Amino acid sequence: MILDSIHPSRKMVRGLILHGLLLLPFSSLAEWNVVTHKDTDSNEETNIAYSINESGYSLEIYRDSVDAIRSRFTLTKGLLAFADKSCPTYQIDRGNPKNRSINDAPCLAGKQWAEFILGYIEVDEIASSALLALMNGITITFRFQLANGDYRETGFSLQGSKRAMTIAFGHDIRITSSVVNP
Repeated sequence: MILDSIHPSRKMVRGLILHGLLLLPFSSLAEWNVVTHKDTDSNEETNIAYSINESGYSLEIYRDSVDAIRSRFTLTKGLLAFADKSCPTYQIDRGNPKNRSINDAPCLAGKQWAEFILGYIEVDEIASSALLALMNGITITFRFQLANGDYRETGFSLQGSKRAMTIAFGHDIRITSSVVNP
């Protein structure tokens, strides 16, 4: 047999390469995951769709206790902080860059995170073109200024986001585009 004549270390390398190639489709689907967070005070559980990019930044999308859909962008550990009174700008694919929540409300920001309200669930429906773009887009890019004056940019793949968000919000929620500024 041909494989028996190949050096044992070459067989192992070929086996690892083949194994890696077989896992590629599955690892790309794993970019978005769902985790359940339990509030210790209220005992309420929240499903969170999240992704951590290769640079260590994280993006979480979740339904809060008042049925608002929120996205939270968090800096990597080790970066100083966002510049004071500064919200990052996000851009989905080639859409218009935004740094506001729905209805033109400012983002909520801490030193290491910024949060945007993408829409509200009303009678099992959310009107949010930003949420639709997150679920059906290819990438989202964040641009932001740090407290030390540096500017940074990072992005996330949106592959698998629709599946994760559907699990997080519930399968019975319908998402439509909004007429108001998303």
